Amino acid sequence: MIFLLIFFLSWLSGLFVILLIAFILYDSFSIIDITSFAVFTFVGCLIVIPLIYLLVLKYSKRKITGKKQFIYFPASLALLANLPVYFIIWLNTNDLYGKNEAFLFFTAFFTTAIVFGIAWAWKEKVLGKKAQ
Repeated sequence: MIFLLIFFLSWLSGLFVILLIAFILYDSFSIIDITSFAVFTFVGCLIVIPLIYLLVLKYSKRKITGKKQFIYFPASLALLANLPVYFIIWLNTNDLYGKNEAFLFFTAFFTTAIVFGIAWAWKEKVLGKKAQ
């Protein structure tokens, strides 16, 4: 249950960043744009979080303990685990969407990784204290 809550919190934070940046930088941002960004980021999160993020966190949980998790979990997800996502976005920039949309996807997945890493470190800290 906690995984689903962290998943939705991460996805919604990424979508919120897209909406916030689009509201500040662009004059018109339609319902179709909002819906397409929501669907694409949701599908991307459905693929990336269980397959990549959890594998990276499972490996790094053994190596990183204590308060260092709050720094290294988000950093490892945003910089290392998102490399395939960044590469796919960069590869399809001119074919599927423009540079502005690619920037919004970059920031969304960066934010998703940061929020997921912090929430996962918090979960490890809370459940670690209950297990002792």
